[in-house]
Amino acid sequence: MTVADMKGADVTVADFAASVSAASWDDLDPREFDRLRRLVGAAGGRGDSTLAAMSDEQIARSLGVALVEDGRTHLCAGAVLLFGQPEALRAHVPNHEAAIQVIGPETGEPTDGMNDFFRWPLLRLAEELLARFRARNPEREIRYELVRTGVPAYAEQAFRELLANAFVHRDYTAPGAVHVQWTGEGVEISSPGGYADAVRDPAARLLARPPRPRSPLLADAFRRAGITDRSGRGIRRAHAAQLRNGLAAPDHTGSTADTVVAVLPRQPADLAFALFAVGREYGGRPLALPDLLVLTAGLGGRTLRTADVAELLGTDKDRARRHLTDMVHDGLMDVASGGGVRIWVPSAQVRRALRDDASQLHARSPRPAGRGERAGSTTAAADAPRGSATASAGAPRGSAAAAHPALRGWAIPEGGPALPARRVSDG
Repeated sequence: MTVADMKGADVTVADFAASVSAASWDDLDPREFDRLRRLVGAAGGRGDSTLAAMSDEQIARSLGVALVEDGRTHLCAGAVLLFGQPEALRAHVPNHEAAIQVIGPETGEPTDGMNDFFRWPLLRLAEELLARFRARNPEREIRYELVRTGVPAYAEQAFRELLANAFVHRDYTAPGAVHVQWTGEGVEISSPGGYADAVRDPAARLLARPPRPRSPLLADAFRRAGITDRSGRGIRRAHAAQLRNGLAAPDHTGSTADTVVAVLPRQPADLAFALFAVGREYGGRPLALPDLLVLTAGLGGRTLRTADVAELLGTDKDRARRHLTDMVHDGLMDVASGGGVRIWVPSAQVRRALRDDASQLHARSPRPAGRGERAGSTTAAADAPRGSATASAGAPRGSAAAAHPALRGWAIPEGGPALPARRVSDG
């Protein structure tokens, strides 16, 4: 497709980020290219390391947001979204905006504590919102044998994937901002524009083929920066991260034809299940997403026939039966009978392990902090054996992240940067 073709393309159905913009190189911020290089370096193997050695123009061309024709370079809207100055974003992508808010339980309106709007390029926005998420995301520390790890109120990986989805999948031709809101129900991330494909059922979106992004260019940029998984399975990873920590799965039922809404439910973590999942991981038998979905449903008291599991996993009965059989062989599920119908239940081995973990967690609950010792410190947790839990709400995340690399964040130093108070931020 030529530049002329892209200028005439219908951006309501094509990738908006690929449409040619009237912006020039002066509209782009060199610091945002440096931010991308830093993100790639911090992401390790998750990012595309070749980007770190490229010039600004080479990066833009490699990402497909700068086109060369007849010796002239033309910038796409994606270049402005990823690297643009705030003034350029306002001029060339007027619908682009993001907000982070704390919603008061009494009024249902944003509180004075946080009600900030931004017109920043996407990578800068992702870092800012992640830092603010970390500042409001307490965790409890549990210990499996000699390994300490944190169980957060909300899984950071889930938040990161859902936030990236909101930026990548939103409709930039529709008015409205991407909202991140703390409510009484949890953390809600909403974005203008419905799903870009025809798949509406949450189970089908979870385990079927990867969804088609509204903007393949932005999706590729986020993956190559190391912000999201390059497999295109962000929704799966978000669900698995929540369930693996003993938390409720993300809820998409509030989505409509015009808005995609994802909620990380506010629910106390099941620390015994989190400890069980950690033990499986360090034993070389991690729980896959289908295992987590089935176990969580069964332990929650749901009656699971083969047809129920097929619906839960978004597959047919034959595949569901094969997976359940594998779970039986792995000691995760048992077969029971109920009125002549085969019922699948969590195994006695799993229930016994959860009881043991729960009793050890209770027995090793943190003692009150002594004089000169803050609760949740590594000193308080140093002597706790397998099954211990230590509160670390609001404390810097150090030892837990170091002990469990999968829970580390990306790009931002531990705890995130210092954040000045602001309301409406354009630059």
